[in-house]
Amino acid sequence: MTEPDPYAEAAVRQQQDAVRHPAPLYVQACPGAGKTRVIVDRHLAEGQGRRGRAVLSFTNVACSEVAQRCREAGKPELAEFPNFVGTIDTFLWRYLLRPFLGSGKLWRRIDSWDRIDASTEVGTGPNRHKVFLNDFQWSREPGAARCTARLQPRKRAIKSYNALSKLGLLDDAAKAAVDKQRALVAEGYVTGHEIRIFALHNLQRRQDQIIAMLSGRFREIVIDEAQDCSAHDLAILGQLHHAGMPLVFVCDPDQAIYEFRGALPARIREFGKSLEGRVDLRGNWRSSPAICGLAATLRPTATARPADSPVGPNRTEPAGILLIGTVGSQPDEALAVFIEHADALSIRSENRVVLAHAGTSLPTTTGVSGSQPPAHHAARVAWAAAVAKSNPKNATLRQFAYDILQRALLRYWFAEADTTGRSVEAICELVGLDTWRIRQLAGQLIGALPDLDQGTFTDWCKEASRQLGLLPPRPGMKRLDNSGSLVARGKLRNKTPRNASGVPPRGSASGVRASVVHQVKGEEEEAVLLLIPSDTRIDGLVNAWTTGNHPPNIAENLRVLYVAATRAKRLLAIALPEDAQDLVAAHLKLRDVPFELTTTRRSD
Repeated sequence: MTEPDPYAEAAVRQQQDAVRHPAPLYVQACPGAGKTRVIVDRHLAEGQGRRGRAVLSFTNVACSEVAQRCREAGKPELAEFPNFVGTIDTFLWRYLLRPFLGSGKLWRRIDSWDRIDASTEVGTGPNRHKVFLNDFQWSREPGAARCTARLQPRKRAIKSYNALSKLGLLDDAAKAAVDKQRALVAEGYVTGHEIRIFALHNLQRRQDQIIAMLSGRFREIVIDEAQDCSAHDLAILGQLHHAGMPLVFVCDPDQAIYEFRGALPARIREFGKSLEGRVDLRGNWRSSPAICGLAATLRPTATARPADSPVGPNRTEPAGILLIGTVGSQPDEALAVFIEHADALSIRSENRVVLAHAGTSLPTTTGVSGSQPPAHHAARVAWAAAVAKSNPKNATLRQFAYDILQRALLRYWFAEADTTGRSVEAICELVGLDTWRIRQLAGQLIGALPDLDQGTFTDWCKEASRQLGLLPPRPGMKRLDNSGSLVARGKLRNKTPRNASGVPPRGSASGVRASVVHQVKGEEEEAVLLLIPSDTRIDGLVNAWTTGNHPPNIAENLRVLYVAATRAKRLLAIALPEDAQDLVAAHLKLRDVPFELTTTRRSD
């Protein structure tokens, strides 16, 4: 007979407390604490009533999981009216913004500016550069008069970023982006950023009306993954709380990795503590003892707590942290070492993932998920074809790919002036076309587009344009202009179509998936390789890690490492330069975290 595990029993009691405790309630949950189960069990416990419950999260995937668990429990109605299970963006749009929009303008909610290819131009003559609004980091403190924007040196924008930086035009680019954003909002387009600004404004002006509406519909509002809240989100939730709306605030402040939104961990903790009740979930049902111990070393001394208790099926996993010393940055060599150790633990390739803070640090032999399309029009279509044909699990990514293919068809057949800077729905409305027709054609186009692994991108564009010409939105119609043809330009001409798209093939050389950390929040895998590159920040990063003193300019980088490390169930490997490896090893030894040292160097 198996002896009862007191730590597991304590973890179950903590979950039960979180299910039963009345709102307002702050639930601080460690990684792998089973918070989704707690939220669903809390939802199931009260059953259906006259009023429902709103369960909010930040991704469609998380919301789908809650709805799926309600169905599995035989209570599908708990994901339907009068309940609400959805993203916080949708909630704010539906209840705090849309009811108060004036007539005379058609408002369109989009998940990013890339959905309408929103861009602006900066500079003059040969120094003129096109930049996409989605390549800017947007922020606005509650009460501020205007948004601020900062162009980010991401892969798609790196060339423009470097050129504008040398010309001293980054501030001009930011101003142009803000002006373009204001113009698009005036046309009726809003992303989640603008929705929050308008929602807070409405709540400040119409608080009694909004509270009456919300309290009449919902008995409480549950916010999952609340560490992702922006400063505007916290301001909105604060007003709801002070007006008497019962809130359940579920989060892990150590996983706050969107600092630019204005919600620092200290603000998250402060808001949580402002709620009357609190339950801490400290039982980790996901990870091994070594991984739980490693995670504790990444927390700052100021908010340190003992390592979370491993209480799940991996609580007896003997593997220590694998520290892989590299000579400089050697992602492919580190991956080879990781694969050997994962093989030794009989961990299947599909249960492994390689993570890095930036996509440029990932190995070349992995199947990297290209989450952002290139800037070049034809390359965007190739990207969309690659993503659509791979049938990704990420529904948002899949829809984004279909959106680009629909836009390619519209741009091919209709005038450029009618198809630039508008959503697919707005274009169809303008040209008198049913949206179902263009969706149908996009589905046909996916199967008709040429192979991405054959020939040059120039050849691919010619054939892809021919296929576009075989799919007229209206029978017998003629093209209104020729601007929508796909043309390979510059260095893209002689690349393979797949290289031009920026999406490696599925099942790449190593058979291991790779991703930036921000794309795997909420996920878990048996084995994780975390890559820490050799760059100018490594000394400060390792010093902050080993001392527990996290200065503001480094703190978020360590939280990104924390998120990455806590995705692992059994094997966590960290690849870092050899000098840093020695310092981290000494720190883990001091904290009694088991580890194994290895290197990318191979003996002859």
